[in-house]
Amino acid sequence: MDQHRGDQPPPRRITINDRRKLYPQAAPSPQGDANLKAAAPGPPGDPAGPPVAPAAPVPPAEANPLEGQLEAARAEAAGYLDDLQRLKAEFDNYRKRIVKEQTGLVERASAGLLYRLLPVLDNFELAVASAEESREFDRMLKGIEMVFGELKEVLNAEGLSAIAAKGQAFDPNYHEAALTVDGEDDGEPYVAEELRSGYTYKGRVLRPSMVKVARRTAS
Repeated sequence: MDQHRGDQPPPRRITINDRRKLYPQAAPSPQGDANLKAAAPGPPGDPAGPPVAPAAPVPPAEANPLEGQLEAARAEAAGYLDDLQRLKAEFDNYRKRIVKEQTGLVERASAGLLYRLLPVLDNFELAVASAEESREFDRMLKGIEMVFGELKEVLNAEGLSAIAAKGQAFDPNYHEAALTVDGEDDGEPYVAEELRSGYTYKGRVLRPSMVKVARRTAS
């Protein structure tokens, strides 16, 4: 019996292969599920249809080159305006200086003219004084006084003014002492008599008055 069993072929081995282990299926991805859901038709009666994915954000636009050029032009214009204002201020100062210099020239020229006219005033004063003493030429005296008054008005209008002298305290800035006499009191020296009139031109001494000064002399 053992011999008969040995003559028989060995039994055939049955092998079972699991294809799920040999060829595993890939796990579904969330993106795929989302795509499937997006592609799936909506329920009946839904007019909106499948949901629309939000639009991607638009990147900010690049700076406009014209804006940069405009800002540069504005800055350049501001610089030109500053230069113009500075030049205007310099021109105003120059104009004022020129006007002041020209005014000074005119005033000095007028002062020279007035100085040359002073002897005429002196002669008028002498003529009037002589006529007042004689009383023989009343008509001439009136004419001379009229001309003398008109001349003084013209000179006064040009800025010439007579310096007050007689009875005033002696001031070396306005009075030139030609003689000295004894005073009546012990006070400050004063002008006892005016020998020649003095004048100022627009506040400046043109010629001091020549005067006789009274002062107390040492005993």
